[in-house]
Amino acid sequence: MNTPMLFSAFPSLLAQVEMDPLTAAVQSRGMVLATLLVLIVLSVLSWIVIGSRFWALHNLRKEIAVFRGSFSKYLDLAPAAEALGKRHVALPHVRLMAAVLKEMHQLETLGPLEEVDLEAIERSMRRASEPLVEELEAGLSLLGTTASAAPFIGLFGTVWGIMGAFGGLADSGTVLQTVAPHIAQALVATAVGLLAAIPAAMAYNGLGRMSRRLITDLDGFGLELLNLVRRQHLRKKAS
Repeated sequence: MNTPMLFSAFPSLLAQVEMDPLTAAVQSRGMVLATLLVLIVLSVLSWIVIGSRFWALHNLRKEIAVFRGSFSKYLDLAPAAEALGKRHVALPHVRLMAAVLKEMHQLETLGPLEEVDLEAIERSMRRASEPLVEELEAGLSLLGTTASAAPFIGLFGTVWGIMGAFGGLADSGTVLQTVAPHIAQALVATAVGLLAAIPAAMAYNGLGRMSRRLITDLDGFGLELLNLVRRQHLRKKAS
């Protein structure tokens, strides 16, 4: 069969091959099936991350708002940490405040706080904030990987499936009727790849914005802690 005859017969032959995308996916074999399984696993994991992280960040944002409102009423760091630490024990702000207090107590054993001690307090605060930032960004790496890699994984399965379909062709009058189901199965891999990538990309941007806002708030709270230490101890010493 020459090329013009091949393509002129294509519509009529496809009409004889009744295969919806779900059937094509179920009937996939070999590398195409392996690709689909990988994409399905990535998609399921992405949706788990999307649901859990959105719920966690949403609740965390509300709790931080309550905490910041309560913290602003205190003029001394120690009573604030004692009172609010019990009510908001899981907040990154509370753990950052605990790290600052610990460093302050260690420095005060050597004598009254000096201006240069603020640098040591700031360093300890930065060390304490690094794992807190990682917790706020948890799950984003999986979403980013899924969003960027899933379309190419699906494309790989499609190319592999089409290569296998045409590799097994025989010179016959029903060649397209034989190949069309295999091509349909291969193309499903690309579709599944896009279905996995698009929600992951949207969630990556949305959750990333939520995480960045919380990280910015945490950085601002750290500056407030330093200013509070400066007012509470250094000015007291100067007076």
